[in-house]
Amino acid sequence: MKLRPFVGTVIAAALLLSACGGGGRPNDGSVAIGVYPASALSLPVYVAVQQGMFDKEGLHVELIDGKNGPELISGLIGGTTDLAVGAPGTVVPAIEQGQSLRPLSPYGSIDLAIAVTKDSGITTIEDLPGKRIAIPSRGGAAEQFVNQLLGERNIDASTVQFIAAAPTASQIPLARKGDIDAAVLTAASQAVFDAQGIPMTAITEVDPVGSDGVSSYGLGTVLVTTATFAESDAAAPVCAALEAAAGWIADPANEQAGAQLLTERMNVPADKANQVWASQKSLWPVEISADRWTQNVAWVNNQTSGKSDADVPFDPLC
Repeated sequence: MKLRPFVGTVIAAALLLSACGGGGRPNDGSVAIGVYPASALSLPVYVAVQQGMFDKEGLHVELIDGKNGPELISGLIGGTTDLAVGAPGTVVPAIEQGQSLRPLSPYGSIDLAIAVTKDSGITTIEDLPGKRIAIPSRGGAAEQFVNQLLGERNIDASTVQFIAAAPTASQIPLARKGDIDAAVLTAASQAVFDAQGIPMTAITEVDPVGSDGVSSYGLGTVLVTTATFAESDAAAPVCAALEAAAGWIADPANEQAGAQLLTERMNVPADKANQVWASQKSLWPVEISADRWTQNVAWVNNQTSGKSDADVPFDPLC
């Protein structure tokens, strides 16, 4: 199975950029991090900034917003950033194409669910053929997530119509007009739909605990850096700050502060923020097994490049 054009084109552009002299950022404690703006996928980075964890480690952090995973990985490879919030669907193909990228903790357990509109007539995954599903972009993690769930049930993914609708704000009008039947949502984006008067019912698990298949082992977020940055003096302080952020997220004492951060950074309605925060507390392990990494590589390869699992060994920075 060939690499999807969307992912492949952006990575190819990044390869060209890096060949033309990208990289070489100063090793002075300044760290640029590419993030998904207003997204729980960037939560540990936002926490580390807000709680002064980067400052404590002597780092001067600049956040650079990206529109999607391929753009974030492109910026990392090209030298615009030192770290990036990525996903297996973009990180794995980049490594397979020869990029020396390394994951680092914490890892974001998959926080996706297929949620359906009240008039969709969908109650199970088996009802999805012939239906319209909103996703941020073609070839990304959301589409791969749906395809994997369909494949686990021997359902042909070509029977589903994917509608690339960019961020949540663009998907809401489609749902309101009845132009989609379902959407792939995080807990935070589902709360935003609800606040807009569009109740969405999840037909898959948002919380991976107790589920199976890709919902149990899947990674929604993989923080990643370059081999060059891994050798810099800033690497260990970055690891310390981000692992401190993961501990802060998991600490029940920070529930109210965490809910407020969701409201401020992710535009989660205040009355929904505590509920969403509860789903985040268990989603950010600082360690994963090599086997879980391999399962994610296999998941990506099944959907994209088709390479063997051995092409992407598990080599975390921290």
